[in-house]
Amino acid sequence: MSHQMFDKLYDTHRTAVYSFAYSLTQNKGEAEDLFQETWLRVARYFPKVLDMKKVKSWLFTITANLHKDALRKKRTRRRFLFQKKWAGDQDLNVCDGISDQVIPGHANQSEKIEMGQAISRAIANLPDQHRLIFTLKEIEGFKQSEISEILEIPIGTVKSLMFRAVKKLREDLAVYQPRMTGDNRRRPNEL
Repeated sequence: MSHQMFDKLYDTHRTAVYSFAYSLTQNKGEAEDLFQETWLRVARYFPKVLDMKKVKSWLFTITANLHKDALRKKRTRRRFLFQKKWAGDQDLNVCDGISDQVIPGHANQSEKIEMGQAISRAIANLPDQHRLIFTLKEIEGFKQSEISEILEIPIGTVKSLMFRAVKKLREDLAVYQPRMTGDNRRRPNEL
């Protein structure tokens, strides 16, 4: 493995990997641990030939699998120790990267902050699988076929879960949607 190649890969994808880890865990400490474990795994199993078109998908697959493993370990520990179900802390900055894309430009700063927090809460309140698929599709920009590969689930399941996630977000954020009249109508696939 070339150190230069690894460094370039790390510099290019570190922000996306951390954002994805945070989206999965909803906890800064756990996201940092998952982020570090992902890069340790990448360093340990760095392929001799790397398909640069699929590298982000490969990194996200590693992160998702490590997260699944961590959840299994937590469940086993909880059963063993008879602990209550873990309820991780939820920061309100889940969607910092997309709030400017979603929030209208004419809103003032306090409205943007309020709407950004509402979007973050709505995303954080999605069921885990829905939040994961929504994040991969809308925040990270993966195609549904790539999400299917990353999560090792059928593409039909990806589509169904994405539909449910968007539907739930629309319901939770209905107060922020403009009235559906005249030229202000939104297309069905918009939030």
